[in-house]
Amino acid sequence: MFSQIDKQILKSWRQYAIEPRLAKMTGRVLRNTGPRIAVIGNCQSFGVAYSMKLMDPSATVDHFSAIGSSRAHMSLFVKTLATYDYIFTHDFVAGHIRGGDSKDLCAQLPKTFVYPAIGFAAYHPDMILIHDLSRTHGFLFGPIGPYHSAIGLFAFRKGLSLEECNALFNENVFEALGYFNVWNDAASELINSIKAGCDIDLSTDLLNWSRKGVFMFSTVHPKSFVLYDLARRLWEKVGLTPREVDFSFYGVDDLSRSEVFPVYPPIAKMFGIRGSYLFKQQNHNFAHTVGDFLTLPQYLSSCYKTYAATEAAKLYNARVEAWLTNEDLCSSLIKMARENLRAGLTHSL
Repeated sequence: MFSQIDKQILKSWRQYAIEPRLAKMTGRVLRNTGPRIAVIGNCQSFGVAYSMKLMDPSATVDHFSAIGSSRAHMSLFVKTLATYDYIFTHDFVAGHIRGGDSKDLCAQLPKTFVYPAIGFAAYHPDMILIHDLSRTHGFLFGPIGPYHSAIGLFAFRKGLSLEECNALFNENVFEALGYFNVWNDAASELINSIKAGCDIDLSTDLLNWSRKGVFMFSTVHPKSFVLYDLARRLWEKVGLTPREVDFSFYGVDDLSRSEVFPVYPPIAKMFGIRGSYLFKQQNHNFAHTVGDFLTLPQYLSSCYKTYAATEAAKLYNARVEAWLTNEDLCSSLIKMARENLRAGLTHSL
């Protein structure tokens, strides 16, 4: 089966080598007469590519998804990308393209501009990934893909019941775990990583995003207006002039089709927004189904089933491991779980 990159390579050569000749023969006027732009990367890269097309409708903007494995070799990929005027890429590891990674791409095409992905944890401080240590890049998938709750994993590892686990999702527990004090570190990490990765200052943009409310679907999935602002900064960095446009009129939140991790109500209250314990499952086929959501009890029950069917060595997360080795914290969390349960502080909706 061909990957998205394989298909995009074929499409790229058709656009570059065949369509101009056909247009010349038929007298058809080509619409895409502007620069050729390639955007390569993870799940955020489509939003960047879409934004760049909006900033110059005459440009040819092609998106190459570095997710999964392609049949194409790096030599063909480099030859294809050499036909573009501008290349923007996330770092990607070997395996997505046979014969190399993003460093190899940059070595062969020095005009490639590398930019980091957006990450921000303040709205979702409980969200973690569980690393399967038996695989180099392996992560455990649960009811909402790779997104897990640190509290949920901790409760399972300590042998707490589902009801006790449910009772941990309360303000006193979040306070004990420092979940209300994440913003400053998250902001610094985001600004510094982008500054170090591609010498772009997003401090003003971050302030503007926060004024619009929650700007992340999860710690690694930003909303589309965030990616538009990043794309605009990338264009300015390479000397392109972005078109002035009201992005809110054209914006497409492609990442809303993926899993959505909720902003827990006590955390949302701190930011003056509405929160919930409603977890959205991925759905990339809205044309066929409206998708599904899980309440907190449903989510935790499904997580417990996943963890019970998984070898203990494959349930690794550094943060949770640190909690488990902290006897005072463990005792405090278990005590709060039982006290909250007796007080009826559980969630059913």
